[in-house]
Amino acid sequence: MAGSTELYRIPTLILLTALVAVFGALWLESGRYPERGPAPQNSPPARRRQLLWLVGWMFAAIQMEMQVAGSSGSGLWQAVERSAMQMAPLMFLGSLAPQYFSRKPRIHYVVAFGTPLIVFPSMLSFNPNPGPVAQGILLACAFWAAFVAARWSLYRNLIPEWLSLSVVAAVGSACLWLTWNHQYVAVLALVHSGVLLMTALLFAAAFRRLTAGVIFTAGGLALWSLPVLLAPLAPGSEATTLLVRIINLTKVITAVGMVVLVLEDEIASNRAAQDRDRRARQEMEKYTEVYLEDIPFEEESGQYDPLCATIASASRFRQTAIFVRTPDGRFRLAGRAGLDGALEGALDALARRTSEERVQEIAAGQHFPQQIGHLVLMDLRPLMEPGDELLQMNFRQGHVMGIRTREGRLLGALLLAGLSNPEDPLLTEDVLPLEFLVARIGAAREHQTLLRQLLQAERLAGLGQLAGGVAHELNNPLTVVTGYAELMAEDGDAAARDQALVILNEARRMKQIIESLMRFRKASSTGKVPLAAELLLRDIEKLARHELESAGVELELRIPREVPRVKADGEQMRQVFLQITKNAIASLQEAPTDAPRRLRIEIASIGNRVQLTFADNGPGFVEPARVFDPFFTTRQPGEGVGLGLSVCYSIVREHGGTITAQNLRPHGAAVVIDLPADSSGQPEESVSGEARAV
Repeated sequence: MAGSTELYRIPTLILLTALVAVFGALWLESGRYPERGPAPQNSPPARRRQLLWLVGWMFAAIQMEMQVAGSSGSGLWQAVERSAMQMAPLMFLGSLAPQYFSRKPRIHYVVAFGTPLIVFPSMLSFNPNPGPVAQGILLACAFWAAFVAARWSLYRNLIPEWLSLSVVAAVGSACLWLTWNHQYVAVLALVHSGVLLMTALLFAAAFRRLTAGVIFTAGGLALWSLPVLLAPLAPGSEATTLLVRIINLTKVITAVGMVVLVLEDEIASNRAAQDRDRRARQEMEKYTEVYLEDIPFEEESGQYDPLCATIASASRFRQTAIFVRTPDGRFRLAGRAGLDGALEGALDALARRTSEERVQEIAAGQHFPQQIGHLVLMDLRPLMEPGDELLQMNFRQGHVMGIRTREGRLLGALLLAGLSNPEDPLLTEDVLPLEFLVARIGAAREHQTLLRQLLQAERLAGLGQLAGGVAHELNNPLTVVTGYAELMAEDGDAAARDQALVILNEARRMKQIIESLMRFRKASSTGKVPLAAELLLRDIEKLARHELESAGVELELRIPREVPRVKADGEQMRQVFLQITKNAIASLQEAPTDAPRRLRIEIASIGNRVQLTFADNGPGFVEPARVFDPFFTTRQPGEGVGLGLSVCYSIVREHGGTITAQNLRPHGAAVVIDLPADSSGQPEESVSGEARAV
């Protein structure tokens, strides 16, 4: 039964218990939602911080309950009361100073500092008059606590080191002196007051604002540290009783201050979340206003400059760059904003020597320290060369987001740097508008590619319909012309035979053109079997070797170890590859003689597709968009009718694939064939045979 002198504590205990319940409810409520704002500097996240506050107030309530219940003569009772008195302010201190005393093993400073604070009062409670051995243990506890506190104060903290060291030195020296002189109860009071005073300073430094929560919390903790003043007062005196009652009241004030502080943080977090949501909506609106379909698909430098300028003005990043994948599997700078000339050139050079395979290798083996959605903080050093300009500019990393098709094929990348307010972490609201924009960029590039293919297919389909209607009308007259030409060649004189042979050759040439045009009329699915594309290319290397050597062209085959097969007509695909190779050789012959002439043929497996790239360093196409148009040619009259690549287009289309032509920068051209990989599981067929250019 509590004594009458302790009954005044009951209202305080009831209020404190209610506030502990409020803290528990706030902590449970915070667990239902993710962290919406950064914690104070050098402190744990809000939820963990509130948990330590809850535990601290539970210790404070336990101490007061022990005091109200009495039974102070029991050693265990007194040990629990005194230990709870020391643990309550230590939880508050640890919530704002989350350093570790040891990393291996991982030991928090709260554990290292709190252990002697439990051992010391526990020994004193069970043995009020310790002997020499116990005195030595108590002195060791005081020394260890002072050492840990001094080391703790040396860490980068919220308050200056000189101030924290001064408090630790004053309190630690006094505790050691009091322990040596056997004034153990005064040691407990002094440590309790010192921890509370340091905690009050940390609260004032962490929450740098003059609000009710900060004032009540920091001021209450400072008043709570007054037990040290009880030492010179006589126990049981009116002054002592009054001071004890005031100190117990400050516990309630401090608890109320912390509750208000939690609510203030919640309000501030809600306001910050609303501001971020508003900025995200405004950023999304700016990106929506950009009509990506107006951006030209031609691989010209600077095509995405306006878009990069919009990103730099709307997002948290002040430096932006967009890289697009070139047909040769590398990248180029297609847009920039906020970059000076030197940095722009260094990034473009890095992109041009970086292959897609190298990017995939780095992505597979690199641990990204920060990743939000599809945005990763990427270390660029593995892509650099020794003495790279970017190293000299200290540009070693950047936030990167891949630009992909719906099937996941990499089309390019968005590089972001120059983060504004770098002390504030990136959140989902900062990244979501950029992900929306990048998805639109990928969809726009894919849409433009499909639109070109559709327009090309419509043109060829129209040509096929025309050819089907005209072929029947021309075949009969050509048959008559061919028959009479053959008769003239047999029966006429020498001059007539020569003229008849000219007529016969031109008539046969016209029939071949008509046969080529008839290919656009109807797709053929016969003769398609699983084939190894690399074997087809080996055949082309043999067939075109003489022409390559005569033109001084260096052929480079890049074939990976494992490539899926394609289901195709070997003869037709061999014709396509040979035609593209001959076109590349003819283009390289127009290049300057002093420049090296190179033709690179590369195979890559991308998802369920097989991609073949024919890239040369010649002058490039005059009009890449019209390369596959029938009868379009840049050759001199008599050198060709311009149906070769058109027929190649038709053959590839019949095989369910696509073929595109693009110019490379600064010079060169590439033809890219994309074929579906075979998934039938049928045995592979031989591809040997003769090929002819169409």
